Amino acid sequence: MVPNLAVRTWYPSAVLALALLLGAAVAGCEGGGDVTVLRDMRIRAAAVPASPTNAFANDAPAMALGKKLFFDKRLSTDATVACSTCHDPAHGFSDPRPFSVGVRGQTGDRHAMPITASAFQRFTLWDGRGDSLWIQPLKAIENSKEMDLTRVELAKLMAASYKDEYEAVFGDLPSLQGAPTKGKPGMAQWEALPESLRTDIDRIAANVGKAIEAYERTLLCSDTRFDRWARDELALTQQELNGARVFVDQGCDGCHSGPAFSDGGFHNIGIPSSDRGRAVGRPQLLVDPFNGAGLHSDNRSAGEAKLAEVAQESASEGAFRTASLRGVGQRTFFGHAAHQATLGGFIRDVYRGGRGRRPATVGTLDPLLRNVNVNDREVNDLVAFLRTLDCPPPSP
Repeated sequence: MVPNLAVRTWYPSAVLALALLLGAAVAGCEGGGDVTVLRDMRIRAAAVPASPTNAFANDAPAMALGKKLFFDKRLSTDATVACSTCHDPAHGFSDPRPFSVGVRGQTGDRHAMPITASAFQRFTLWDGRGDSLWIQPLKAIENSKEMDLTRVELAKLMAASYKDEYEAVFGDLPSLQGAPTKGKPGMAQWEALPESLRTDIDRIAANVGKAIEAYERTLLCSDTRFDRWARDELALTQQELNGARVFVDQGCDGCHSGPAFSDGGFHNIGIPSSDRGRAVGRPQLLVDPFNGAGLHSDNRSAGEAKLAEVAQESASEGAFRTASLRGVGQRTFFGHAAHQATLGGFIRDVYRGGRGRRPATVGTLDPLLRNVNVNDREVNDLVAFLRTLDCPPPSP
C-alpha cells in the first residue's frame, strides 16, 4: 500500500484476480483452510513481461555489461555518482536520503524512485516520462543535477573502457573521429556535428540504456518471505496474516496488484506537493527521441501503440506512478516528495481519514482513497505484512 496508489488502468484482470486470491487466502488463514491459492502471486521468471523495444533485454552478456555500468561512477562527470548511488540495494533499491545528491553536491527535485521489480512496469520515473526501462538511465546520466555526463562523453567512455563487452552485444562501435570532448543536444558543439555522427552517438547511448535495463530486469526481489509463503515453504505470523487481510479489506490491492505489487498506473494520493507529476511527464514522453517509437527503438510499432494510449490519457494533475511494494520496508523515505520517514507514518498520513482527509495540493484526490481509513492496529499489521516483501541481498 504505499508510494503511490494507482487506478485499475492497465491490469484490471490482474487486480480482480489478486483481490479474489487474497480474499480466499485471508478466509483460509482465519478459518484454518487452504492458502496455497496464493502461489500464483509469486514472481516466476517465465512471467516477467517482455521489453519489446529492447532486443537485448534478456541477453546474458548485456546483463553482465549492464551490471558493471550500474555500479560505475565514471558515468558521472566527476566520477562520484553511479546508478547504485541513488538505487541502493541495501535500501530496497531506493535512496536512504530524502532527495538524491548528484554531482557537485546538487540535490534532486524528487525522491529517487525504487526500481524493484521494474521489469513489470510499463513506465519509468515518478511521472512516467519514460516508456521503457532503458530510457530511464539516459535521463539520469545527462541530467545536470544527477550525473551530468554528456552523450559524447558516454560514447567515449564505452570506446575506452567497455569496447570489447559493448561489441560482443551490440556489434562494432562506430568511429568517434571528429567528436568534441563533450556534447549533447542544446550544446553548440553537438549541433555542429554531422547528423550521421550524432545518430551514431545516440545509438551508443541508447545501447548503454538497453544494457542497464537488461541488468535491472534481474532485480526482481523475488525470493522474499512472501514468495516463500506463496510457495508453501514457510508460515507467516498471525500479525502478518492480519496485515494481509487489512491490505485486501481496505482495497490496497486495487492499486498494488500483481507480482510487483503495483499496477503501473498513475494516481493522485494527496501527498503535500506542488509537483504536477504525470501532467508534466506525459507530454515530455510523447516528444522524447528515445521513446519507443523513436529511431533507436527495436520495435517502433509496439512503441507507437503504447504512445497512442498515452496520448488518450486524462486527469493526470498531481498523479504519480505506483511504486512496487517489493522492498518497501527497507526504504527510509516514501513517496515522490519524501515527506514521511517511516512506512507506518506514510500509511497513517495517506490512508487515514476517509472522506475527511485533506484535499490534494494539485489536482484531485483519487476516488479510490476516499473511503480508506485504517486505525493504528491496522497500520502496524500492514507494516508487518509489507515487511514480508523485504528483498534478499542481490547476488554478487
